[in-house]
Amino acid sequence: MKIKQNFHIHSQRSCDSACAKILDIIAEMEEFGIEEYGLTDHIHTAYNLPDIVSARRDYLASRPPVNFHFGVEVSCVDQRECDRVAAGDYTAWGDEPVYGFRDMTDYTGQMAIGITPDEIRELGIEYVVGGVHWPLTVSEDRDALIRNYFEQQLFLVRHPSVKVLAHPWDSLAHAVGNWYRYRDKEHIDLTAFRFIPEEYNDALAQALLEEGKAAEVNLAVIGGAIPEIREYLLKLFAGWKQKGVRFTIGDDLHNAHFSKELFERAEQWLAEWGFTENDFVLPFQQNLK
Repeated sequence: MKIKQNFHIHSQRSCDSACAKILDIIAEMEEFGIEEYGLTDHIHTAYNLPDIVSARRDYLASRPPVNFHFGVEVSCVDQRECDRVAAGDYTAWGDEPVYGFRDMTDYTGQMAIGITPDEIRELGIEYVVGGVHWPLTVSEDRDALIRNYFEQQLFLVRHPSVKVLAHPWDSLAHAVGNWYRYRDKEHIDLTAFRFIPEEYNDALAQALLEEGKAAEVNLAVIGGAIPEIREYLLKLFAGWKQKGVRFTIGDDLHNAHFSKELFERAEQWLAEWGFTENDFVLPFQQNLK
């Protein structure tokens, strides 16, 4: 199995710690023999929109080759977060809401993404990947947190602007280990994945098939140092593949340079679970039904 695509890459314009330069991305993807790849800087709410504008400017200035595409990664947020950013109602929070309002206690349950269809068109965004990055609940109950992650993922799969479900179930272990206090990485519950109801995964697979969307095999997640989670996810994806779900691949680059070793290890893991190049699609295809 040869990895020929990479549709989850962050540049130095992303609103987080990413630091890769566009010209380095192009050079290294060509060196690795990646045939199709794309940028996906983060946008959580409209507060991050200037970062995407800057990323688009860098992308165009690079004279991008035809196989280099421009996308974004959205998060699932509460509509009230979008409303507060639109109204400029965040000065009392102290810090600027780069990640939205993670200490909210008044979640409405009305989920949203932080970019509009008009903005997607105006910025020349070819595809949108959507991922769950935190709970939209202040509950400390494990099952409630898992349920919330499932509901967010289902929302993203059903959203008309989202083409790919990014890194399914990623960060769940942190969420159950007190992620509701925002990225307290000292508290990780590795048992969390054991409590995901099978019916949740069946429902996600069904939604992916009904909507003609792809699920992402995220190399940063499966290449992490937690074998139990890698095993869980590869088994899950293999099961989804048998149901007819299609996939994209993204390495979720946040560093300055790519890791060839990560790509090579992932190729081996995917081959061991029966994946071939034919199981992967281009995210800007309109419909995978």
